Amino acid sequence: MKFLGSTIASFNLEITNRCAIACSECARTNNPWVRKNLTELPLDLLQRIFPLSAAASLRGIKINLCGNFGDCIYHSRFHDVVAHLKAIGFLLNVETNGSHRPKEWWERTCELLSDEDLVTFSVDGLEDTNHIYRVNSRWSDVLTAMRTCAARRRVVWKFIVFGHNEHQLEEAQRLARDLGVRHLMFKKSGRFREGDLLAPRDAQFLGTVSRNRQQVRRLLQEGVSAETLDREVRILPKCVHGKNSAITARGYFFPCTSCESGEANSWFSVHQGEFDLRTRSLEEIFASPRWGELRASWSRASTAPAVCLRTCGVHADFVERYEAESRANRPNMPEDVVSFDLAED
Repeated sequence: MKFLGSTIASFNLEITNRCAIACSECARTNNPWVRKNLTELPLDLLQRIFPLSAAASLRGIKINLCGNFGDCIYHSRFHDVVAHLKAIGFLLNVETNGSHRPKEWWERTCELLSDEDLVTFSVDGLEDTNHIYRVNSRWSDVLTAMRTCAARRRVVWKFIVFGHNEHQLEEAQRLARDLGVRHLMFKKSGRFREGDLLAPRDAQFLGTVSRNRQQVRRLLQEGVSAETLDREVRILPKCVHGKNSAITARGYFFPCTSCESGEANSWFSVHQGEFDLRTRSLEEIFASPRWGELRASWSRASTAPAVCLRTCGVHADFVERYEAESRANRPNMPEDVVSFDLAED
């Protein structure tokens, strides 16, 4: 299965755009478009997109149950979804904050997963700090979920470093070991703006993605000419590496999760009917001439869709660092993180 010339290695599958957590920088929080379009991917549609009859060609592809707006655990038929995906032979990464679900629910989840799957908990701090960004998160639920899963499956803790939690990194490592977590990642957020009050003070946690986006944003705010923009910025799209193509909760296929922005005049909104999985198969969508049009637009920063420029535009000053530290095609290396393999300690 190929997309934009590359064999697909993974999908980001957003099975619902609902979430009980209200992160201040999340694309969902305070977004009226999302509130009007709260939904979940129907199980029967998912079964049509990925039929059991296609298992031989799909087996081994990674599915990240992580989207743009929601948390996968709030899908009303989450366990049925997981059971279908595992019957096909997908490798799953369940990414969640872990709140508002009881121990028994997590035990059932672990029964459906296999040894090669992951459960990634996005928990940004400890009991006194996690809720500052992850508003409405329940610490007791998080601990129950992490401990329950870690005893049965491979658990990763993804910890975004903010100014209010950067003093807790060593304590987080001790807690992770106590819980049985296999891998701890201190994530450098790509969303920090200049002067951001949430940003950490330690410069090592202001990552390449964030610094690059600040530089690109400055150019756009200055209103530079198309010629200057094209000279200073290149589009280096992640989707051409066959990773993280997105299926949204509303049933669309896009190059990545960022493409579903709710902006009525965006390139992807204007053409979304051609990427509707309710009326077209993945193969038909992949064959659409629109992908050729999109790829051609990336040849210049000034002609690329706005979301591609914001997400995958790389300033000339950052190209070398971006390739070394933040590209999606680096084998088995996540973007902009400081990682610890605790199982090896």
